[in-house]
Amino acid sequence: MPTTIKAVYVNFTAARSAERMERLSSLVQRTELNSLVIDVRSNGGALLHERDEETRDQLEGLRQAGIYVIARVVAFKGGPRGWYDPGSEARWRELAEISLRAFDLGFDEVNYDYVRYGAAREPRSRTPVRERAPTIRAFFEFLRAEVGDAARRPISADLFGITLLGPQDGVGQRLEDAVELFDYVMPMPYPSHWGPGSLGLANPAHHPYETLYAALSAGWSRVAELPGRIALLRSWIQAFDLDSSRPMRRYRYTPWHVREQIRAIEDAGCAGYAAWNPRSAYEESAFAPVPPETA
Repeated sequence: MPTTIKAVYVNFTAARSAERMERLSSLVQRTELNSLVIDVRSNGGALLHERDEETRDQLEGLRQAGIYVIARVVAFKGGPRGWYDPGSEARWRELAEISLRAFDLGFDEVNYDYVRYGAAREPRSRTPVRERAPTIRAFFEFLRAEVGDAARRPISADLFGITLLGPQDGVGQRLEDAVELFDYVMPMPYPSHWGPGSLGLANPAHHPYETLYAALSAGWSRVAELPGRIALLRSWIQAFDLDSSRPMRRYRYTPWHVREQIRAIEDAGCAGYAAWNPRSAYEESAFAPVPPETA
């Protein structure tokens, strides 16, 4: 396992395409990148390719190329009515089975996204707010015991960027809970998602370095010295444009914006990053090239 993970996200369609995976693998080998976060299914059936042997072969090829492979598992979004019930122990067991199977297929780590309650309009959000964070913590404890400890492999969790500034009981996410139960906590402090004035910045989207550095430093200062902390901080970064019906809220995220976020993550003392682009399309100039003598 690399000391510092430097990853890009690969969606399910891209992961099943030999041509696109070849391009992404080549990108990793030509740049500072060393890891891929790959979508797997979480609703039954094959986790990636229809035949497990094909998935094993693909993952083995990536690992032979020196690439660390992380399975991204969506926890509670996508149920029959929009969301699974975060308190459903049957869903917890299903996620544990998926995770252990991912390790068996050759993934090095399992990353959990949507480890939260849904928006207010979602039926599952009728759970009283006071019960949400304790429920999500119980789920984290379950994953620690049934996946992380059982498999003796790393597990990580994605959190809203705002959790860096304080607990978000409405969705059930508390940074303090996550750092005690995961090997890596991965907040999503995307600059374009902060409102005007956040973090002391008139327009955070225009200041990728300052936004990430302020948010990550604030979060880490709250939890770094907690007696029960086991996690390291690894941040998601914005590698996508923000589309909006309002012209003033449209942002083009260039390689410069990505590099500035990486610089902030390094200066904040994080254990790496993962770049998010929903189309899994990345510009090579966003990442430092591998020195010629090591390429």
